Amino acid sequence: MAAEDEDAAILGLEECIDIVLGTDPELAAARADMESKEAALASADKDLFPTLSAQYSYGHQPDELFSPADLFSYGVIAEQPLYRGGSLVTAIKQAQLTQETSRLAVERIVNDRVFGVYGRYYELLRALKLEEEARQSVLRLQSHSKDAKAFYEAGLIPKNDMLQSEVELAQGEQNLVDAEKVSFLAKSRLNVLMQRPVDSLLSVEDRTDDEIKQIDWEEVIASAKKNRAEISQADKAVQIAENDIILKKAPYLPSVTLSASYDRRGDGLGASPDPDIPSEAKTVKAVATWKLWTWLKDRDEVLAARKNLQKTKKSVDVTINDVTLEARDSYLTLEQAQYQAQLTTSTDVLDAQTLLTQAMTNYYDALYGYQLALAAIDKSKGLFGQHYTK
Repeated sequence: MAAEDEDAAILGLEECIDIVLGTDPELAAARADMESKEAALASADKDLFPTLSAQYSYGHQPDELFSPADLFSYGVIAEQPLYRGGSLVTAIKQAQLTQETSRLAVERIVNDRVFGVYGRYYELLRALKLEEEARQSVLRLQSHSKDAKAFYEAGLIPKNDMLQSEVELAQGEQNLVDAEKVSFLAKSRLNVLMQRPVDSLLSVEDRTDDEIKQIDWEEVIASAKKNRAEISQADKAVQIAENDIILKKAPYLPSVTLSASYDRRGDGLGASPDPDIPSEAKTVKAVATWKLWTWLKDRDEVLAARKNLQKTKKSVDVTINDVTLEARDSYLTLEQAQYQAQLTTSTDVLDAQTLLTQAMTNYYDALYGYQLALAAIDKSKGLFGQHYTK
């Protein structure tokens, strides 16, 4: 069974998820950032490779008596970094961690967005079901009011009973107006989530699976700690902070570079040889440099990096606690929804107008509340982020 609008293409839950994941601006920005970090990682890898450069120069020496006043030279130089105090390899590790952190950011947003679709989707289904129930209630009340009027005119019931039926009909019509408003707003919220115009026609597939599933708390929390991107991001942040200490210590150590160069000099634009000066110079050398004094700047940076590491480690505990509390809340909500679903489905649907309407309202509340509670469990376990980013 499909729900509203009749002229719109019917969208299932998975189709809505695909639309949201393909149009969400924050997710698009996170994906672009991930691609940027991938490029930065590729760039960091190349810092280990040798470099080749060329140079051309011109010099004028007006006071030179025994060699040309004008001197042209060109040359090439190849350099291979050998040691930078551990910073070369550590910089690559940092780039890898940063790239992985950006990928986890995408996974975290996906996990949140998919759960958001579940929430809006079931909100709309519930609203449409209750709108239809309100419409059926009006029809029942209209029939009852018509019968009551006929009974009154026949002298079978007092006037108060007839008036009571008219009051209930008026209330039922008001309830229908309220239900239509709730449906419109629910439809608008799902449209907005899918980056569609707020008043776009929207028809969604019904989902009425009321099977009760058994969920184990230990499995939920184990999956959350393993799969939630927030926890992995916090762990990566600790590793980044640890590597940052290594990078800040690097200036304490020497820097070693191997280089080879070739230079040609002469008194013409093409550095043509001159008999009075050596025309070529070839050099191979290893250069070690070591900063001996920087006014304790490096020490201060290392201290700041150590303090940042302490702060980052504490944030891991905060993140784990937040994820655990969210998972616990989802689990308790699911238990409550299971009870309500079992209770409501075993309730006899009574003929009385008010009780029937209330019974159906309770039924749909329990049905879609339970489905959303199951989705909250999967979101808490990080399964949406894992599944939809593969």
